[in-house]
Amino acid sequence: MMTVLYASETLLYSCFSLLMGAFLIQLVPAHKKPSILVRERWLYAAVGGIALFAFVPVAVLIVELASGSSLMPVAQTVILGFTIGKSWAFTCTVALFFALYVFTFPVLTDKRFTVGGLVFILILIVSISWSSHAASLTEWTGILSHALHFTAVSVWIGILLLAGWFSRNEANWLAFLRWFSPLAAACFVLTAVSGFWMMTMILDVRDYASDWSLNYGQALLIKHLLLLPVLLFAFINGFLLKQKLQNGQMVHPKPWVRTESFVLLFVFTTTAFLGQQEPPHAASENSYSPLFAFFYNGALPPDLPLSLGWSSMSILLTFLSFLFLVIGFWGYRKKEAGITFLMSMLLVFSLYLAFITSLS
Repeated sequence: MMTVLYASETLLYSCFSLLMGAFLIQLVPAHKKPSILVRERWLYAAVGGIALFAFVPVAVLIVELASGSSLMPVAQTVILGFTIGKSWAFTCTVALFFALYVFTFPVLTDKRFTVGGLVFILILIVSISWSSHAASLTEWTGILSHALHFTAVSVWIGILLLAGWFSRNEANWLAFLRWFSPLAAACFVLTAVSGFWMMTMILDVRDYASDWSLNYGQALLIKHLLLLPVLLFAFINGFLLKQKLQNGQMVHPKPWVRTESFVLLFVFTTTAFLGQQEPPHAASENSYSPLFAFFYNGALPPDLPLSLGWSSMSILLTFLSFLFLVIGFWGYRKKEAGITFLMSMLLVFSLYLAFITSLS
């Protein structure tokens, strides 16, 4: 059941990114982007996916509460009385009107209607943020921080997905990178600021390392570490490849953009797992994460808090992670995106082990 939840959350984020990218790219002049083909059926699929995948957590809750009794009364109670149910009901209604809007107006050819589509997407983002962890603790402040975080990520990843997977050629790539690179940097900063804002609502930042013993803390740590490969590929795509294009060298950027999208898929998956875990304030005492218990060096600590220290193993693993980073850049020089991707994942794994083995 939990696997279904994680998969549905990942697909939900992917649908939002696809829609955001598809509408935003239509506002960019043709000479500043590669030729990108987005068919309306993809828009319908993404809008329908939002309504469907947002319902999965609601359905799981209904089944759990029903416990073999009639589902209909429980479903009515959850949808009309629980925040997660009301959020989905509103999301489904907006998605229905959005689909009718796409069917009625030329959203992919007339920029006036494209802007209208972006308004629908923003409303859906706010609706999804309504049932987030942060919103459950601080209401409007939590909704705002989650919506800003979600929007920044959707803009960044959405345009990247469109450029990497829906472009039919590599024309105008330098012109594309000239405006997309600063936009991606701005989205990253907004993502980091809003993410830290949410984190301060959900947990005590001073207990960040201690929370690594929980499932929520493990997911948060891995998500933060995955930002390193994201930054690595952003540097390659936004600086190194752009520099080569400016020098008139023959470059094929699409494999690198597509590889970056795979890294971001891991970020989506980790975020999906994070969203389904109990935050630290709600977790039971000494409820250690199985992943933490497997990798922690020594017997599980009977008491918290945990603190970071240095050990010979953590120092060795940190050096190893630096070595993986160097090999990753070597993969770029050899024009092998697969090598750089593999090294970036090993970089994350070695740093993860370095942090866990440094806890005491």
